[in-house]
Amino acid sequence: GRIERLVGTQIDVPPGIDSKTNVESKDAVYSQETTQYLRLYVPKNATSSSAQKLPLLVYFHDGAFFIGTASSYLLKLLSCRSQCYRRPALKWLASHYGGNGHEKWLNRHVDFNKVYLSGDSTGANISHHMAIRIGKEKLDGINLAGIMLIHPYFGGKEPVGDETKDPDKRAKIERFWRLVSPTTSGTDDPWINPFKDQSLASLVCSRVLVCVAEKDVLRHRGWYYCERLKKTGWKGEVEMMESKGEDNVFPLLEPTCDSAMAKLKKVAAFMNQGPW
Repeated sequence: GRIERLVGTQIDVPPGIDSKTNVESKDAVYSQETTQYLRLYVPKNATSSSAQKLPLLVYFHDGAFFIGTASSYLLKLLSCRSQCYRRPALKWLASHYGGNGHEKWLNRHVDFNKVYLSGDSTGANISHHMAIRIGKEKLDGINLAGIMLIHPYFGGKEPVGDETKDPDKRAKIERFWRLVSPTTSGTDDPWINPFKDQSLASLVCSRVLVCVAEKDVLRHRGWYYCERLKKTGWKGEVEMMESKGEDNVFPLLEPTCDSAMAKLKKVAAFMNQGPW
C-alpha cells in the first residue's frame, strides 16, 4: 500500500559525508515498483579499500509505526549500515550475498556472516519480529549474529513491573497503537506484545542486547522481555543496559549527552564482541 505522511518528514537530512564522524551515506531504492528506499552508511575510509569486510547493521527507525522515514536520523555507528522499515528490504540486502547484487557498497564491504538487526522504540519491535521470521523462513544470504532492541515499544493488557503506577502513559500507548492498527485486538496484539502467539525460543540469533531508560514506562517491558527470553529454552546470551535518569529515545533528542554516548559505546562493543 501507500501512505502520505503528514508529519515526521521535516527532520529529513540528505545523504552525504558527515564531517564529524567521516561516515558517508547514500540512498538505494530496493523496490522500483513502490520507490521504497533505504539509506546506506559506511565509514569513508572503507570506500577506499575493499580488503576489509564490515558487519552489516540493519536499523529500523522509530516513529510509533507511522512517523519518520529512512532519512530522518543520521546516527554515528561505524559499520556498514542500512536504515529501512520493510521486510522486502532484507531480501534485497540478502541478494548481495556473494558480491553479485546491484549495490556496489554492499558487494564490496559487507560480511554477511555478521548481520545485526536493531531499532529504537517501534523499530525495536520490528527488529524482534524480523529476527523471528528470519528463523522461521530461513532467509538465504543473511547470517543473523544478534539483535539490539533500543527502548522497545512493547505492551500488554496485563501490567508488568511498576506499570500500574503510570496508567495515563499506558493508556496513551494503547491509543497510539489503535490509531496505527484500527482492527487490532488491543495491546495483546503480537506486534506490540511479543509474548502472545509467539515462541521467543525461535530467535535464530545467538545474542540479544536490550537497552531501556530509567524514566521510560516501557522499561518494565524491556526487563520482562529479557526474563522471558531466559526462561524459554533459547540457548543464546542476553544483555541489558539501563540508562539512569533518562526517558524514551533520549539519544534522538540529545545525541551527544553522556548517556547517549555510553549507549552508543555499548552497542559498538556488543557488535565487536562476536559471536565469531
